[in-house]
Amino acid sequence: MKKRRAKDIEKSQPDPLPDDEIVSGVKAPPTQEMKYVSLHTHSTFSYGDGYGPVKDHVSRVLGLGMGALALTEHGNLSSHVQLEKACNAVGIKPIFGCELYLAPDSEARKWHQTVVAMNEEGLRNLNRVVTASYKNFYKWPTVTWKMLEEFNEGLIVLSGCADSLLSCTLLGGKSNGDKRDDYSRQDYLAARRVVRRYQKVFGDRYYLETQRFPGLARTRKLNPALARLGDDTGARLVGTADVHYPTGSDNEMQKILHAAHRGSTVAATEASWEYDILLTYPTSDEEIVDDLVGTGLTEDQAIAAVLETNAIAQRCNVELPKNEPIKYPITAEDWEPWKI
Repeated sequence: MKKRRAKDIEKSQPDPLPDDEIVSGVKAPPTQEMKYVSLHTHSTFSYGDGYGPVKDHVSRVLGLGMGALALTEHGNLSSHVQLEKACNAVGIKPIFGCELYLAPDSEARKWHQTVVAMNEEGLRNLNRVVTASYKNFYKWPTVTWKMLEEFNEGLIVLSGCADSLLSCTLLGGKSNGDKRDDYSRQDYLAARRVVRRYQKVFGDRYYLETQRFPGLARTRKLNPALARLGDDTGARLVGTADVHYPTGSDNEMQKILHAAHRGSTVAATEASWEYDILLTYPTSDEEIVDDLVGTGLTEDQAIAAVLETNAIAQRCNVELPKNEPIKYPITAEDWEPWKI
């Protein structure tokens, strides 16, 4: 198995970085080059849930040997400028995304939708969708299906986490009723219709998001179902870690953030959240492959899902638009003393 993975997920030594291109305390180049790219990532800009300044996330993926990083904050794009600056400083690719809140109008329970911009038109459409979501604010900035259809060009869409439309269609949750431990044939057929609906709009820009959490029973049920949907529809699997902080020890801070955000206590949030499931970066390609296999994917499916993250990163080539610096035209009157 190890030899197979070494062949399928090739590792090599990257070129050392100049000293002036090291950020946030990274003092040595990475010892490996990961094929895996984090496409579902939250920094401190995911208020009350994500933790860590943008530069700390960039520093972490740099140290792990990733060649790119996507930030997908909850409902906002506020981290994008910092992401581009930090990534450009160390020579890795910034990918600009968002985890949208998707729901019909006046529905308080929102599905989560992972989206990244593939090109300049995608970036413009991502900005249009997020802007429209704040005009459609209900509990949270809300995106409707009509918005996704209208502004779809240039966007790559992942099916989303365990709280996505597709996941909830299979196993309940949000406005799809109570969460279920299993799905019926009718649930599966409904989920397949959801996939087809996305494919009709996004084509090969729609992917099935498998997450790396073998410790979650819901993930162990969802991932094999997503693989089955992929076989039926041709949609490709992609692996994510749903990162919320740079390192595993930071989950203690997430407890505090959750408590403060909900006006609760750490003890109360601990009772309602699985904090033993670490929402951070895998430290190697083999680690995330092992995790995905632990959720019920075959080794071939897990490897393909990891390699697909790199393929998506290669599809995404976006530079944030820049304005020329504003220059005030100086005249002789500007040098005259104030007259009282």
